[in-house]
Amino acid sequence: MKYYLLGLFITGMILFIVLQFNSAKNIRKLITGNEQLLQELNVKNELQKLQTNMAKTDSKVRGTVISQDTMHITGIEADIAIIKADLKEINKIVKNDSTEKLLTQLNYLVDEKNNFNLLVLDTFYSKGKWSAERMINNQRGKRLGEAITGILHQLDTTRQTEVNRTTHLIDTSGQKAQSWGTVLVFFACLTSLLAFLYITSRIHRQEQLIEALDESQQQEKKLAAVKEQFLANMSHEIRTPMNAVLGFTHLLQAQPLNDKSKEYVSAIENAGQNLLEIINDILDISKIESGMMRIEATAFSLRSVLHSLNTMFRPKAEEKQLHLSVTIADEVPDILYGDVMRLTQVLVNLTSNAIKFTAAGEVSIRVTKIWSEDNAVRILFTVRDTGIGIEPAKLESIFDRFNQAEASTTRKFGGTGLGLTIVKQLIELQNGFISVESKPGEGAIFKVELPYTLGDFLPENGDDYYAENDQLPLHPDVRLLVAEDNKMNQNLLRHLLSSWQLQYKVVNNGKEVLQALDKQHYDLVLMDIQMPEMDGYTAVQMIRNDRHSTIPVIAMTAHAMAGEREKCLQIGMNEYISKPIVEDELYRMIQVYTGKLTPRELPATHAHHLHENGTQQLINMQYLHDLSKGDSAFEKNMLEQFITQLPEELSLLKKAVVAEDIAAIRATAHNLKTTVSFIGLEAHLYPILEQLEQLQENNYHPHLVAEIFMTLKQLCLQAIQEAINILL
Repeated sequence: MKYYLLGLFITGMILFIVLQFNSAKNIRKLITGNEQLLQELNVKNELQKLQTNMAKTDSKVRGTVISQDTMHITGIEADIAIIKADLKEINKIVKNDSTEKLLTQLNYLVDEKNNFNLLVLDTFYSKGKWSAERMINNQRGKRLGEAITGILHQLDTTRQTEVNRTTHLIDTSGQKAQSWGTVLVFFACLTSLLAFLYITSRIHRQEQLIEALDESQQQEKKLAAVKEQFLANMSHEIRTPMNAVLGFTHLLQAQPLNDKSKEYVSAIENAGQNLLEIINDILDISKIESGMMRIEATAFSLRSVLHSLNTMFRPKAEEKQLHLSVTIADEVPDILYGDVMRLTQVLVNLTSNAIKFTAAGEVSIRVTKIWSEDNAVRILFTVRDTGIGIEPAKLESIFDRFNQAEASTTRKFGGTGLGLTIVKQLIELQNGFISVESKPGEGAIFKVELPYTLGDFLPENGDDYYAENDQLPLHPDVRLLVAEDNKMNQNLLRHLLSSWQLQYKVVNNGKEVLQALDKQHYDLVLMDIQMPEMDGYTAVQMIRNDRHSTIPVIAMTAHAMAGEREKCLQIGMNEYISKPIVEDELYRMIQVYTGKLTPRELPATHAHHLHENGTQQLINMQYLHDLSKGDSAFEKNMLEQFITQLPEELSLLKKAVVAEDIAAIRATAHNLKTTVSFIGLEAHLYPILEQLEQLQENNYHPHLVAEIFMTLKQLCLQAIQEAINILL
């Protein structure tokens, strides 16, 4: 295509040059013809001047002789000089072979005529009038004049022919110049039109390509979103049965088994753990290569991360009788700003490999600072072991996917060969660098350099990453966001999550959820449905539609109406848990949707306490006992919160009933269901509260609602009194 365009361009240029040359040639002819015509007109004018001046001179000479008045010949010498000058000018401008002979004759005759006139004057002065008249009348002067006139006529005829030829040449050249000019203009217009059409076609083609590119990019984004959703679904669908297998395996291990059964159960557990690790590696590498792995920077404590790492791997190291040491240089700052989850993933992978490939000796993790400037710092993590080592020839390919140092390594130690590939890519995502030094039989040294900025603070308030008794979290890479406006429910969730040593943040409404997600990465959201300012439905719709986030969201609600779970899932939530929250069900959901928690032992079932009083006992402490696991301080705190909060909510409900505010009645009744559920009042109060929660404007009876409220109030006052008695 480009050679075709080049040929057209060269052809057009040649044609343009030819047209321009011919046009210029004819224009030059036209100019030359005009110059020749002007010259011929000048010659004709000079001939006329010569003839006039000679006639004037003859007249002066005759007048002087006849009148004998010398005044007539005044300036005759000047006139003769003018005649000679005219003749000289004619000789100068007329250079043509056809007129050369005539010019010679003219020169001779003019000289003779001038000499004759002078001779007549001389005779007049010397011999008088009569002698001068005889010279004039002898016809010699007349013959000279006639001869000069005849020659001038011949010259004029000759020049007129030249004028006619020049005029014809001018007309022809002008017509040709006009024709070539028209052709040139036409060619220029045609060229401009073709160039315009070509440029517009190229612009149109470029616009089509840009539109196609935009459409392709949009399609790519949609495919990436679909792939991300697919990976999230795959993660859930694959991890769920695996976690179930591991959970039931853990339960089996707690049962009385013979040695053979224990061996089989242990083999199942090891195989399940290995398969879960493989699944995690494959999903991680897929997310990295598809560009969906994001770096989420937060402020974190480096020493806390290392402490958690030490706590996590110490049992494995002691099991293999290895010495595990974690040291950090004093100059290394503690509070850094970066992706703590990816750092933890890198260190966990390298430490796990070091312990796996080391049969005897030690595994050490050392952290030092290698560079700092202003607010930036570069940290070096060195993981050293005394294991089997790596052949020098294999060092370059050790970070390739599905590659291990030896083919026998997979058979002996297991694994997919993806771990170090993921580690390298995670480090490069953080603008870091990893290197390895090793010799067979002498162990390996992995060095990781990562850039961070200094962090001035840890999370913004006490609810962030809360752990009971300031214990370090067992799972530093798991972050939960809890959205709950009921204080008693907040206390319950704090107690549960702290007892599991998980990191979490508690917020009060949907707006605070969105603000928290904008500032920080979280792995899971526990979302109450009814909250002030912004409810859970609106918040999850904004998470899915505006932020295009696939973060798992578990709905928490006291609604018992049919279809509530389906409504939550349709809105965009991943799962639904009803209040009062069942501890094991909540843990299982967190385990499934984060994929990072290990199965836990189920708590022993407590016997129900029977109360032998004269009246029916409303409060049932069984649920609170199960949650507290013997923590009397927690039980006391929950009862005190119940005694304080229940009258406040009853007062709000009374105001709503008096004002006949149906929306406020429904909302307050819903909140009351959460408050009373923790101490076993749902069997007595839920039927009453559900009547209030399901009130409709078209079927509202104030007297009936007032009676329902009075019944609810009496039962609540009895429950408060029972709670006070328990505390006393």
